Amino acid sequence: MTMTNSTHFPARPGAPIACDMSTAEDTSDERLREYDRLFETVLLRRERHADSVSFSFRADPGTREAVEDLARREAACCPFLDHRVEAAGHEVSWSITNAVTGDQRAAAEVFLDALHALPAGSERSAGLRA
Repeated sequence: MTMTNSTHFPARPGAPIACDMSTAEDTSDERLREYDRLFETVLLRRERHADSVSFSFRADPGTREAVEDLARREAACCPFLDHRVEAAGHEVSWSITNAVTGDQRAAAEVFLDALHALPAGSERSAGLRA
């Protein structure tokens, strides 16, 4: 039997549609380097769905903890998005869902598009920021 564990960082209703790293302990460059490291070493696939982005990572030692930590920090700076990290079998999955309704929904989709398009370090173009 496969055990599934889930950590949920729910969206905050009414949160502004903006990435605010003003209280973050890391910089945007440091954050992007974390994505680079995960994408280059343990990313299995990424998918863009109608209202979400999902990343699947190989469940190497420490992967779940690294993904949960990154998801927690992303949820803090972009609280309008819903984050869920799940570990099942040999994979760790991170789903980021657009929880915004109404007129602002399209603005949140732009953030999902940017997350889905994040390149690994060797692919990064100058000046790209999430």
